[in-house]
Amino acid sequence: MLKDKLVLLVDDEPAILSATRAGLLDRGFTVQAVGGAEDALRLMQSLKPSIVVSDLVMPGTNGFELFEAVKERHLGIPFVFLTSVDDYYAKKFGKEIGGAAYVTKPVDLDELERIIKDKIGE
Repeated sequence: MLKDKLVLLVDDEPAILSATRAGLLDRGFTVQAVGGAEDALRLMQSLKPSIVVSDLVMPGTNGFELFEAVKERHLGIPFVFLTSVDDYYAKKFGKEIGGAAYVTKPVDLDELERIIKDKIGE
C-alpha cells in the first residue's frame, strides 16, 4: 500500500517542492517535503523513508553529498535524483554511485510515479 510508504522529497525551490509534493499526494503517496539536504538528514534521525527523491543542486550540501550521507547511514533506501542538471556526466555519475534513477526537470509526475513504485516494490 502506498500510504504505508514514505517518500522524502528534498528541493530548495519552494514552487517545485510544493507542486511535486501535491502531485505525489494526489497519486496516493505519503510525502514529507523538506527544503534542503541538512533538513533531510535531521528528519532521517527519527524517520526512515521508503525512498528519497532529491534535487541535485542546492545550497550547502548538494544532492550527491546527501546521497552519500544517506547511503552511509541508511543502507538500502533507494535514492532518486530529480534535477534540472541535464548533463551526461552527472547522470552517469549518479548511476555509478548507486542512485536508483536520475530524472530531469520539469517533473513528469507520471514518470516519477512509475520510478517510485518500481523502486519501493509497489
